[in-house]
Amino acid sequence: MKIGIFIHSQSGNTAKLGLALTHALREKGHDVSIELLRPVNKVRATMRSVTFRNLPDVEEYDAVLVGGPILAFGASPVAVAFLKQLDSLKNKKALCFTTSGLPTFFSGAKRCLHKVNELFEELEATPLPGVALFWGIYCSKKKLDETVQTISSIIQA
Repeated sequence: MKIGIFIHSQSGNTAKLGLALTHALREKGHDVSIELLRPVNKVRATMRSVTFRNLPDVEEYDAVLVGGPILAFGASPVAVAFLKQLDSLKNKKALCFTTSGLPTFFSGAKRCLHKVNELFEELEATPLPGVALFWGIYCSKKKLDETVQTISSIIQA
């Protein structure tokens, strides 16, 4: 399967998860590309519009994974703006993953995953269950590996 992973990362944690996921999916024989979503301006949690330095083309992928941090208890405005600027994800699997310094219950991760899945549906994608990783002060390799395995299993199903 040809998979595109598109990431907004503030502190590097979401990028770390995206890279680990890229390696794991490649080891399973998938053709995987990863790209950072790079806004022109400084990111604020309340941003309504985002201009990108690069707006990746998603046409060539069978599956699109979008990752971003939880900012102010909500979805990354960069990840949301990226999806809102796409024309379609028709006939593509789509999965959202997010990272948070707060436990999932308190962080807004569930609300974020729900919002992004609604955007996937509007783009006519096949939304898959999203995954949130609580990073906290320290994320163990075991916790990171478990999250990568969970996402890998969902995308391959």
